[in-house]
Amino acid sequence: MTTSTEAHINLCNSLMAAERVWEATVDALTDAVYIFDRDKRLKKINHAGELLERANRSFLVGRRCCDMLWRFEGASCMVDRAMSNGAEVDVELDSSNKAHRPLQVRVIPQKRDPQQEASGGCVVIARDISELRQAEEETSKNRAFLASLADLAPDEIYTLDTEHRITWMNQRAESDTGLTRSVLLGQVFSMIVSTESNAEAESALGCTLRGEQRQFELRTICADGRVRCMDAHTSPLWHDGAITGVMVFMSDITERKLAQECAARSDKLRALGELAAGVAHNLNNSLTVIQGRAQLLLMRSGADDAKKKSLEVITQAVGDCSQTLRRLLDFSRRNATRATAPVDLSELVTSSVEIARPKWQAESANKTGSIDVRVVAPRPVMAMGDSSELREVVLNLIFNAVDAMTQGGVIEIGTGVEGASAKFWVADNGAGMMPEVVARIFEPFYSTKGERGTGLGLSASHGIIENHGGDIKVTSEVGKGTRFEVVLPLHKAGSSVATEAKAEAVEVKPARILVVEDEENVRLLLNEAFRTGGHEVTEATTGAEALKSLDAKEFDLMVCDLGLPELSGLHVARWVKEFRPNMPVIIATGFAGMIAEEDYDKARIDEVISKPYAVADVLMRANMILAREASEHRETVLV
Repeated sequence: MTTSTEAHINLCNSLMAAERVWEATVDALTDAVYIFDRDKRLKKINHAGELLERANRSFLVGRRCCDMLWRFEGASCMVDRAMSNGAEVDVELDSSNKAHRPLQVRVIPQKRDPQQEASGGCVVIARDISELRQAEEETSKNRAFLASLADLAPDEIYTLDTEHRITWMNQRAESDTGLTRSVLLGQVFSMIVSTESNAEAESALGCTLRGEQRQFELRTICADGRVRCMDAHTSPLWHDGAITGVMVFMSDITERKLAQECAARSDKLRALGELAAGVAHNLNNSLTVIQGRAQLLLMRSGADDAKKKSLEVITQAVGDCSQTLRRLLDFSRRNATRATAPVDLSELVTSSVEIARPKWQAESANKTGSIDVRVVAPRPVMAMGDSSELREVVLNLIFNAVDAMTQGGVIEIGTGVEGASAKFWVADNGAGMMPEVVARIFEPFYSTKGERGTGLGLSASHGIIENHGGDIKVTSEVGKGTRFEVVLPLHKAGSSVATEAKAEAVEVKPARILVVEDEENVRLLLNEAFRTGGHEVTEATTGAEALKSLDAKEFDLMVCDLGLPELSGLHVARWVKEFRPNMPVIIATGFAGMIAEEDYDKARIDEVISKPYAVADVLMRANMILAREASEHRETVLV
């Protein structure tokens, strides 16, 4: 009996010790733990439960579950639901419960006693998630703040998943593309990338998903069809040590690329101009000698008809060659600062057709039908502008027309006057364009020629005409052709046909003439021509020699080349204006268009004659200047 009693006491002590351990363990939990009996009355509660209920356990034990603070007013009893169904119930409560704080509640029913019909009670675990909700709210605020910063960023920002689908984008991306988040989110990034940039974009995104940062350029398409050039930077997105996506930053560099392309084009034209100028200088000197000698022979008596005809043919051939050189110089020369002047549009389009002739004739040979170019420019049409820039526009329009005529056809180029405006047009009966193409034809980088086109020709032409205060219009119909019409301000004298008085022979007294020319054959030609006219000639081969001669002797006229060794012809003309202001100067050069307006103010320049020149023309101009100077001198003496 004693042994049995001791065993019973030991068992009770063990059970009490175990219960104390259990209660201490449960009290140590941060979650509130409630144990209800089968009548849904509280049997046990831990310390966290006391804190949640704001009462001690002696007051709470025996109370029903509906009296607990996590109970919702008017809601069905979670304990009753769990015990009735024999299944766990998980509920997340907001702060509208009696505890006035967000709670996460789990009700776990105990297994039924096989000997009894009623349930064996349940355990309720309630977790206060106030801090979690507060942290989530702070996180949400931080995300909103960062999102607002991203929306204020000047760049477009996108985040992509591992399948290149767009998961987020900032407001700048929406406004610049014209595509809303509702349209783009979930779509692959290539949806906004133009076809020619797709391969490079896919390669960059693939490298970024392997952990690399990439920087590249690509072209994107906006909702309205505009194509933009973008500078893109990509970085991998990391989570728990793994790459989960890509962040893309893109800035619009369309204007910068356009400026770079235009600058590169200008550099090419400048290099072409320098090359053409060098070639023209040498050829003009040779042509001047050929033409001058032929004309001297014509001026002398005794040549029979056959020889005279041959000399005239030589003179005509030299004239044709000089026109070709002049067109080459006009096309290649682009001034850093545009100086407007009266431009005869009829002459401009006629000369442009000749420049473009090799292009359209070669293209005509490669097409199934021939290309016929017709010029409708019956009279001068004078506009204000820069002839070299306007010539570039005409050539761009001609080349576009040639490219559009895959089956051959007719290109019409014409000029006219409409009210207070001068105009020219280029029309073809080629393939024509769809309305959506016409709407974008002047956009930078937009091209219908694929890899053969840069998309800059018509854009640059549009800019040139706008800078001239004019307008360029296009009309087109598929299958019927396209017409570009350019309207420019009309020069005041543009509505009337320019006329030149025919020069008459002028008799003058023999004069002292200084000829400054570094090319020996040209110098000898001028010497002989002036001596034939009865004048006294002094020669100089450099600018420095010319100044020595001018300092040592009085002259009535100087004929000076522009490009001279040591000192240019302009330097010599400036010296004359300062120290011999009454002595007239004729500049003879193959670069007449390179003399700036300010040069006429700083130097004494009475006439500019272009090489190759006619000997008779040089003599006539020299005699007219000498006669004018003599007349002015007589008037001064009489006064």
